[in-house]
Amino acid sequence: MVKWFKFIRLLNNIFRRDLPDLNKIQKQGLLAVKIGQTFALRIDFLGEEKCHHLAKLYSHTDEVSPEDIDLIIDEATPKGWRDHFEYIEKNPIGSASVGQVHRARLKTGENVVVKVIKDDFKKKFIKDVRSFKRFMKFIIFFYRKLSRVADPIGILEHIETYTLSELDLRNEIKHAKILNAIKERNQQHFNFEKLAFPRIHESLSSELVLVSEYIPGETVDDLIDTRRLSKPELLEIFHIHGFYIFIEGTFHGDIHPGNMIHHEGKFYFLDTGALSTVGEKIRRGLFEFMRHLSNYDFKSCAAALNRMAAKEISGKRFERFEAKMLDLYDDFEGATVSEVSLTRRMMETIKLGVHAGMTFEKGMFPIIKSMMYLDGIVLKGQPDMVLMEEMRQYIEEFDAAERQVAR
Repeated sequence: MVKWFKFIRLLNNIFRRDLPDLNKIQKQGLLAVKIGQTFALRIDFLGEEKCHHLAKLYSHTDEVSPEDIDLIIDEATPKGWRDHFEYIEKNPIGSASVGQVHRARLKTGENVVVKVIKDDFKKKFIKDVRSFKRFMKFIIFFYRKLSRVADPIGILEHIETYTLSELDLRNEIKHAKILNAIKERNQQHFNFEKLAFPRIHESLSSELVLVSEYIPGETVDDLIDTRRLSKPELLEIFHIHGFYIFIEGTFHGDIHPGNMIHHEGKFYFLDTGALSTVGEKIRRGLFEFMRHLSNYDFKSCAAALNRMAAKEISGKRFERFEAKMLDLYDDFEGATVSEVSLTRRMMETIKLGVHAGMTFEKGMFPIIKSMMYLDGIVLKGQPDMVLMEEMRQYIEEFDAAERQVAR
């Protein structure tokens, strides 16, 4: 019960009228940070300013105190591990809730980064997740519609899965291999020339330490903040990640702008500890939804959303849903992302479907989360873009690629 009061304070902090206190969120622990990061995506019911403020939890903030790299390394590596290095810088180039990153150089002369997990968060995190689940089930008992519309338990399970995955850096190696293998397997019929992954030194890496190639570029986050990411470059992120989402159904599960570095014309995908997958029904249904949305064929969008549902609707019920959806998209055609948020409209569409009687698999959240990230990148970097019209150029390419992908 004591922890429940902590969760209430956390939600009050996030939903209060003024901007949330990020320092208080971080002091409440890893789960609180992950919940804050998730709410940073919920522009469908939080204001744009508040979402941008919460998004700071994805990157370094002054409140995150770096720990002594020497102490962490001594506890996490075998004897002789340091002998491979010419030096490891004491001050981190990045520090966040789970780990910190330091520049280093191998004795071979190669510049690398050393990523370390700062502490054993796992046990406390698992206990907090279990307690928060009980708290949410208590709330859902009195407000059952919350479960169908917002799926808080499914979202918590997603947070738990990808966070525990991130806490074992061996998963980052494994998932980078999977994503790179998808690229290699499909590059004959899809243009992946602008996607790259840093080289990882597996022999020097473990559960708590990861050594990888140093990429000297800038994060997409920094480029957006300084208005130095061009429209074609921004759209290339959609182009690349869209293939993984719409064609493969296996994709980087945490593709926020701090996890991409742009260097010499290529986007390097970092922090691949979280990998997401969706079922064929959702993957194909979402692709069809986006295809029709790019052509402003809203009636076909309604049908595509219904086909995505685990439980579909028909007859008068579907007709009422379709009519409400047409009203919802009345202002969508030709609108810029700053005028009408794609993410907000999609969330409102799913909410309409749920109220009409549709049910969706819990696997929906990872893919919606990815769309939220991408929508947020456009909103921040190119607010005057008419995104769906720009997406048309990729739909045919995705379609052609899908016909050649072996399933």
